Amino acid sequence: MSNMAKKTTTSFNIDRAISRIAKPSVFDRIVKEIDAKEIPSKYIEQILVQYYDGNVVELKGDELTHPIPVNKNATWEVMEDSFKKMRDVKIFINTDKLEKDINELVEGYLGNHC
Repeated sequence: MSNMAKKTTTSFNIDRAISRIAKPSVFDRIVKEIDAKEIPSKYIEQILVQYYDGNVVELKGDELTHPIPVNKNATWEVMEDSFKKMRDVKIFINTDKLEKDINELVEGYLGNHC
């Protein structure tokens, strides 16, 4: 009889392991279905507005929740002209806060059924 250590094999289902790793979270599944028409300001980290002339305006914090009053006498033509000068607008979302709130809502509505 030899002194070799006894080897044991364990079954490992690679497909099951990959599906657990690759399975999207509830948050990921919900966010893919969203067609955002309105974003509550509490989820916006910052907004970057880039103009064709190279100027960039960054809005965050109180600038988002308490914006500076605009000219109340401005005409639609003046406002339209301002929008036409914008090259790009980027909105950065606080996905950690959004995910936390969505997960809490889903758990509240569905409990352990999802």
